[in-house]
Amino acid sequence: MLSERDRETAAEAGIVVFANRIITGAEPPIDGETLAAVAARCSGTIPVELVALWRTAFGGRLDYDLDAPVSFSEVFGSHDGYHDLWGWIDHEAELAGSPRLRYLPFGGFEYLDRLYVDTEGEGAVVYWQQGLPPGWELETGDHADALASGLTELFGRLALEEDPWNGGDSGLELRDAIDELGDESPDVAAKLRELARSTILDWRAALARGEIAAQPRMRRIGLDRAAATGDIDLLDRLAAAGCDVAEPVRNGLTPIDIALANRHLPAVEWLLTRQVPVTNTLRVGAHAADVTLARRLAAQGALITPGAFGHVIESEDMDLVTFLAASLQPSEEMRVYGPRLRMQSAQARIAADRTADETLRHRSTVLRELAERFDPGGR
Repeated sequence: MLSERDRETAAEAGIVVFANRIITGAEPPIDGETLAAVAARCSGTIPVELVALWRTAFGGRLDYDLDAPVSFSEVFGSHDGYHDLWGWIDHEAELAGSPRLRYLPFGGFEYLDRLYVDTEGEGAVVYWQQGLPPGWELETGDHADALASGLTELFGRLALEEDPWNGGDSGLELRDAIDELGDESPDVAAKLRELARSTILDWRAALARGEIAAQPRMRRIGLDRAAATGDIDLLDRLAAAGCDVAEPVRNGLTPIDIALANRHLPAVEWLLTRQVPVTNTLRVGAHAADVTLARRLAAQGALITPGAFGHVIESEDMDLVTFLAASLQPSEEMRVYGPRLRMQSAQARIAADRTADETLRHRSTVLRELAERFDPGGR
């Protein structure tokens, strides 16, 4: 679609194409001297696909969705700035205790996610992801796993889950870069826009055609969107089309987990009538439940964890707070909540003294007692 002149025009605006995916903020291609310097830091050989990427852009940004629990929004380069390639090579070499790396970092997302190629094998891609604090995800701690057989496969899995030119929230940076180019070179921008839009996963059209159940990625996107927005009609249509409304759709979360976390209680009730598993509902959505719903979920197998309790410390529903607390034993995980419990207790006591509100005074007493139970004597 793009002529050589089109590519030159786009490159002048920092836009290049690799493996049919658009890189914005593209830095100049790697030169031979730099490539040799990087190769000298590897225990094996830089894969041909990575060399091809760097000869297209030695650094830049990607703004697509990836069907994996890791972000790929940066191609590391040599811009002598925040977390450039050389910084990551030195970081990895220090961790490995060797100046030469088998796994060469080439991209990721800030300091949280990194992607590597295996320089001693066939160029397979693996990833590492820094674990988030307890309560943010189902599994805490860092993660590492295989991701793709190579860069061609990896780039082929980059797509847009919504149309950024039609109100979607995917690819907004990509959209803006192309539209800005359109002010000077509308024909080139139109071709890039068509290329970008060719990656849109039109799950709504697949649903309308009755084909969505056979397409796992589109199926999961549809279920995620329905749960996150509390769209019961859409959930019903997806179920009628053969989609499993109990399927994990995002980082291990199922539609009922997502619906509860987003406070869509009617959708939660709809899903409960389908007898879906509720194992993780309170772990991610305790803040959105009342004590009646929490008891119901717990009776059906929902786990009550320290993370679930942490979600409700600021809640005004003291019945909910005490119900969750009663299911937990003192532990190091619970001890960390002592300072928050004491702070909330003190704030409630001050407000009660000022307003003579006995409900606040009760809250203060309960929170202080819980602080002493889980963090005796204070930290």
